[in-house]
Amino acid sequence: MIDTGADWHTHSTTTDGQDPLADMVAAGAAAGLHTLGLSDHVRASTSWLPDYVREVRDLAASAALAVRCGVEVKILDEAGHLDLPSELPALDYLLVADHQFPGPDGPIHPDRVRTLLEEGTWDVASALDMLVTATARALAASPVPPVLAHLFSLLPKCGLDERQVHEEHLDALADACLATGGWVEVNEKWRCPGIPALTHLAGRGVVVSAGSDAHRAADVGRWDYVPAVLRELT
Repeated sequence: MIDTGADWHTHSTTTDGQDPLADMVAAGAAAGLHTLGLSDHVRASTSWLPDYVREVRDLAASAALAVRCGVEVKILDEAGHLDLPSELPALDYLLVADHQFPGPDGPIHPDRVRTLLEEGTWDVASALDMLVTATARALAASPVPPVLAHLFSLLPKCGLDERQVHEEHLDALADACLATGGWVEVNEKWRCPGIPALTHLAGRGVVVSAGSDAHRAADVGRWDYVPAVLRELT
């Protein structure tokens, strides 16, 4: 069900990784992968993306495995706006991630969300509804096939727990994935989402992929949490 021969989530020295793109590709081949996704972070202000895509395509031409070009982008608000440059070169996929809480008027730091919950200004149900709504809308806004990256990794930072997520939330995310042709990542670094959520999503027919979230070559295609999930889902 989860193809551990493909790693769709990696970061190079182009952004916050420790090794250059060429080293990440070599590491993917050394790990026995058949497919590697290069997916550095972008923002609306990013200007280097055309050069990045050209470098990835050049590496793919001579690589010992299939190399795909993606980027990771954060959800900005409840409307599902993405922090993405207005003009994009041809990408293969987009990692959609909730780095901060996507509030009604823009990103909210997780510490602030925790405070809003503790003081009773927000309640858990409304916060989860907002997060799921933003995520579903962000998937729909993606101009290329979306991958839902490290789903629910934000919750503990906000004082929330994945066990508070209802089936209705998971169904909304499943509907969004199925409508957009998107899939959900099992994130090795953040060890999320959990087994119950993945079981529900996979049961709805959502494709589940593997992402190391590697920020150095040594971690590309190296799995611990992903095989544990695979055993539970099969």
